[in-house]
Amino acid sequence: VLMKKFFYLLVLTLVIGSVSLSAQNFAKKGVWEFGGSIGFSSVTYVYDGESADDAASSFMFDPYIGYFVIDCLELGLVPSFETYSLGDYSSNSFGIYFAPAWNFDLQSNVFPFIEGRVGYNTSTVKYDDGEEEIEETASGLAYGARGGVKVQLGNSALVNASIGYMMATMEPDGWEGDRVGSNGFDLMVGFTVFLGK
Repeated sequence: VLMKKFFYLLVLTLVIGSVSLSAQNFAKKGVWEFGGSIGFSSVTYVYDGESADDAASSFMFDPYIGYFVIDCLELGLVPSFETYSLGDYSSNSFGIYFAPAWNFDLQSNVFPFIEGRVGYNTSTVKYDDGEEEIEETASGLAYGARGGVKVQLGNSALVNASIGYMMATMEPDGWEGDRVGSNGFDLMVGFTVFLGK
């Protein structure tokens, strides 16, 4: 139900944003983009190579900074924060990702985009094993991709909506088994400003 409401919010953001027509000056060489996105992710946890039967929902916040090295090609940096809790189990994750993106210039105020992400992720998990509260920290590489659309508002603002996939490996120190980590699909909406042109 929460993901369904979020999807409706995503569609509404795009409709409202596309109504605003303005001079198109985004996605040009030398432009900086600053802002961020919030959203929800459906995460399937993997332990020792085996995926959990059920997916969990988590909240995400992704600040963003990007720079256009040529028209349409943007190199970005994304610190990412994600939190999840259910009963006595909770998880807080932080990642830092290099995020190259291609923004399609349709000669309008609408810019579809595709983005790759690769970086490092660390997660702290707390749970009660029935006798005591356990806290564990794990870390590893993460990578993924996302696609969506940015809509220019006025001369220097954008709203955006996207869907994405991330695969993270988060193995405790000394781990010798198969993969421990997560696979996640997410929906995000955001707001950014751009400067430079």
